[in-house]
Order: sequence, then structure tokens, then C-alpha cells
Amino acid sequence: MSSKTKVEPTFAGIFRAVEQKAAKTKFLRDTATQITLKGNLDNQPFYVKVEEGNVEVAPYEYINAPFYIDADADALTAVLNGVMTFASAVAQGFITINGDAGQAYLFISQLF
Repeated sequence: MSSKTKVEPTFAGIFRAVEQKAAKTKFLRDTATQITLKGNLDNQPFYVKVEEGNVEVAPYEYINAPFYIDADADALTAVLNGVMTFASAVAQGFITINGDAGQAYLFISQLF
């Protein structure tokens, strides 16, 4: 995704942006998370899984992930567009993380 491409606050727009960012990211350890988009998208989930350096992003639930991210669709779009930081979105309550804080921090610092 080029820096000129604006992410739209739709499931498809956010999914594609995360998929493209994940494909370009060198993750330091295997992990998986489910990201559930809230707000105008009716709690639609997708997951990001990293295994042996391979990244898979799919539009499904991920059962038993070490951590889960619930994100307001507009806030995650702002993060992906560089208008807001991930940390700011969490601090303002637009994004919540549940589960293994260490894995979540490492994943988020690498992807976002």
C-alpha cells in the first residue's frame, strides 16, 4: 500500500490495508490475533496469523488466539492512515486488547 492510498473505513478497506502491511512486516515471533471491527461494521472479525515467518490474514474468527483486538472501525482506519497512533486509540478507548499483553505489544509495535 503506498502512502498516498487512503484506507476507507469499510471491512474490505481495513482488511486489505492490514493484509498489505502484514505482508511487508518482518515479525519477530510466531503469534496470532483476531481483530474485531466495531462501530458501523457490526463486529466483523478477521485474523492475522504469523507462523514460521509466513503471514496469513483471513476474514474469519480465530479461536484461542493469545490476544484479541477490538477496534472501532473509524479509529483503526485513522491509525492505518497515519492520522492517529495505535497507542492514542487505545488510550482514548477506541481500541481494546485482551489476552497476552507481551505478545500483543510486540505484534502491535511491529505492525502498526
